[in-house]
Amino acid sequence: MDLLRQLGPLAVASRLRRLTEWLYKDGARIYREQSLDFEPRWFPLFYLLKESGEISVTRAARALGLTHPAVNQIAGEMSKRGLLESASDKKDKRKRLLRLSQKGRKALSVLEPVWKDFNAAAGQLLSEAGTDFLATVGRIEDALKEKGMYERVTQRIKKRHLKKVEILNYQPQFKKYFKSLNYEWLKEYFEVEKKDVEILSRPYEKIIKPGGFILFARLEGKIVGTVALIKHNQEIYELTKMAVTGDARGKEAGRKLALAAIRKAREAGAEKIVLFTNLKLNAAYNLYRSLGFIEMSEKQPWAAPYLRGGLPMSLDLKKK
Repeated sequence: MDLLRQLGPLAVASRLRRLTEWLYKDGARIYREQSLDFEPRWFPLFYLLKESGEISVTRAARALGLTHPAVNQIAGEMSKRGLLESASDKKDKRKRLLRLSQKGRKALSVLEPVWKDFNAAAGQLLSEAGTDFLATVGRIEDALKEKGMYERVTQRIKKRHLKKVEILNYQPQFKKYFKSLNYEWLKEYFEVEKKDVEILSRPYEKIIKPGGFILFARLEGKIVGTVALIKHNQEIYELTKMAVTGDARGKEAGRKLALAAIRKAREAGAEKIVLFTNLKLNAAYNLYRSLGFIEMSEKQPWAAPYLRGGLPMSLDLKKK
């Protein structure tokens, strides 16, 4: 039984790594039997230096698609074997230039015939596989450059979390959560101000009765977040008092609350939503930007109603 084959796409990275290990293992054995002090993982950098003569670590990393530390590590191993040497760039002392040493250049006469044998054998292997494997790998690389695996998986995780979050309208029994969630958030980042106490202690009178809305997020049976819409006039609502408990952050409760609030404002006939955030609240700022909110210019009638200030942002609901 080959578990990795049975797992299909789930184990694609593991299978590629296993394949690489098989090839590297045989490659290392060949070099040893040919009395060559060389490792398969050095080949890309060694060949790049052969072709370029001299190159900086940064350019080498870019050319090979490796990280800067990875190139430094390989260069360090090659340097210990005497195959590579480095020096500071005369034009920019911060840059380190890599080049083959005399020993490295001398080794080329022995390595190149073996590389030709590797190339021929690899071509035969790919032919036996009956597919244009390299072209397929190239397409996979291009697709990953366009959208990496991190982004692909993260998007699916977010969608899954989003589906689990329930949005509830204000009910008297939820009043305590509106206060406790916001107090938790305020004490973590700022201070509870007098205006906060007024609104959080009397949410129905201060928000609901004048025509606003308060929404709650429930996850696995627990209220984990809240947000409010304060009505300024028929056209403009203010999104405020967004708070999500620490354990639920990263589980899309904030996004679903914001989306629900935007929908509520549209249904109420609003033309614009305004809000005040803070640049130190990086996650919140990025969320609002992703939803279409833009920073408002200084020449606007809105001013943050709190001593802690705030960056004004707005969302034009008239735009599709």
